[in-house]
Amino acid sequence: MRFEALEYFTAAAEQGSFTAAARQQFVSQQGLSKAVAALERELGCRLFERDGARLRLTDAGRALVPHARQCLAARDDLAAAMRPFARAAGPLNRPAASPPVLHAAAFVADSLFSLLDRELTAAGLDDVAIIEHSYAEIMGELERGGTDAVFALCLPLDEARELARAPHVAFRPLFLTEIMLAGSSRFIRPGKGAFSLERVAELPVAYYNDAVLNWIVRDMFRDCPLENVITHASNLTRIANYLTAGKAVTFTDSLSVFLSQPDERLAYAPIEGAARFCMGFAHRSDEAPDAAALAYVERFEACFRARCAAYLADPAHQPAA
Repeated sequence: MRFEALEYFTAAAEQGSFTAAARQQFVSQQGLSKAVAALERELGCRLFERDGARLRLTDAGRALVPHARQCLAARDDLAAAMRPFARAAGPLNRPAASPPVLHAAAFVADSLFSLLDRELTAAGLDDVAIIEHSYAEIMGELERGGTDAVFALCLPLDEARELARAPHVAFRPLFLTEIMLAGSSRFIRPGKGAFSLERVAELPVAYYNDAVLNWIVRDMFRDCPLENVITHASNLTRIANYLTAGKAVTFTDSLSVFLSQPDERLAYAPIEGAARFCMGFAHRSDEAPDAAALAYVERFEACFRARCAAYLADPAHQPAA
């Protein structure tokens, strides 16, 4: 049992939300959720139930809270007791280097970093603190200045071109991707071609609530609005349940499809006239960026290009220089 999982559990119990707990712990929401799910499997019981938009502790969860806090307190007491015995000099007494800090749009943290989890771990790139922000917050920080932060964000192509032209911003585009459709065989049969926007608009849809994705979807369907939205929320588990039960389709993108593990319950299809967007890294060009974060970005880009060489071989996925 990992102390990290107990920390995430107690944070979620106190905050009543995986999203709020992840923000407090400086990790992605999906990473925190996965750690809690692994703890539930290890203990053999459910610790949380959904109560509307909030998490509710189960009886097992309520019973675990004091024990988890006791374990974490014991860990801290042990570290404090050993500190006086640490050698005054030498490698064991040198403080560990702080992990690099990357500021990311929630959609990027929940998708790209999770999909590349295995590769990033193998490359030693999993030791990074990811602080999530809304798209508006990131753009505001880049506009105001006075920050050395490095941001990871995705945005529509027109906005990416404008950001690349901004005199006060250094923008490093990494890849382009396009919206695709995902669903069960009830709705999608592989090899049957692309769906028209009009056809998609008639289907039951469950999709992720993110400011940039909302913007992209609204623009895609401006002439034929979605007629049957079953859920539009940041609850990935609920959306996945709708998909696998054959109750709805959802929106994904070509890179996510490329990186996803095969799942016989799901199929994917292109959409005619689908919106495309760009993912990249940005920081102020008139101020010195966080050196550790920038070094991390360079290593991340190298790891991404190695893993996604086949994806980037398609010119449609290559950002303009």
